[in-house]
Amino acid sequence: MFTRVLVGFDGTPASVSALRLAHRLAGPGADLIVASVVPATRRGLGVAAPADATAHLDHARALLGHRGHVEYVAPAASSVSRGLHRIAAETMCDLIVVGSSRRRGAGHVLLGSNSEATLHGAPCAVAVAPDEPPARLDRLGVMFDGTPAGERVVRGAAELAQGHDAALTVLAVVDTRHDRAAFADAGLSGDARAGARAALAAATADLPAVRRVHRQLHQGDPVHEALSLGRDVDLLVLGSRGQGAVLRLLLGSVSTKVVRRARCAVLVMPEGARVPVAAPGLRPEPAAA
Repeated sequence: MFTRVLVGFDGTPASVSALRLAHRLAGPGADLIVASVVPATRRGLGVAAPADATAHLDHARALLGHRGHVEYVAPAASSVSRGLHRIAAETMCDLIVVGSSRRRGAGHVLLGSNSEATLHGAPCAVAVAPDEPPARLDRLGVMFDGTPAGERVVRGAAELAQGHDAALTVLAVVDTRHDRAAFADAGLSGDARAGARAALAAATADLPAVRRVHRQLHQGDPVHEALSLGRDVDLLVLGSRGQGAVLRLLLGSVSTKVVRRARCAVLVMPEGARVPVAAPGLRPEPAAA
């Protein structure tokens, strides 16, 4: 599980959801940093009064109760996303958690400008919380695209599932939206289904000890299939190429749409990001937030 988690908090319902998800994702004894970013004024006359930030952090303290290993900060920055990125880099966080809102009647994630900006260029993994984070992370899902980078994302999701004693579903999707079915950047076409089946088996052959692993190979629209998986899991894990390049996720623009429309919590894992694992038998602290 993650060992140093940063969460953006401004007192809104979306940030309360982010705080609750961060609390669940942080491992036992993990450091949790709650940041209320104070944006600089456009006129260049210093920064906005910190009174609101102080009130926000007091609110977070009340929600977290007696949880240990928590630091509260109010950094000044030109934008919320830049403030979160800087704090994450300076404190060597392995996860940033932000909130989202919901479209009325649709159940889709509507990323605010600050949340979406945080996804771009983040120095570590980023999780987007839904309106109502799950009380427990019992079911995790991960999208696998057939590439070596995708294999690392699957392993990271498995390590996270192990730490939470959660079941894991690994989904590979053969894209049949075009004339020729295709899978992976290598362009496995023609016999794409057989290639995808072999790649999925190889990617899940030597995973950490997870309570249960489900392997699924679907065909069709990857966005539709990913969103369908998101309805059955508590957390959906996606990958990205490079540090925080959310528009170049392992499934390209497909994952961008998934992040915005999934009903569950979504975790975007940059290439090379590491998910630490708690010692066997340890579980997250009971949720106080």
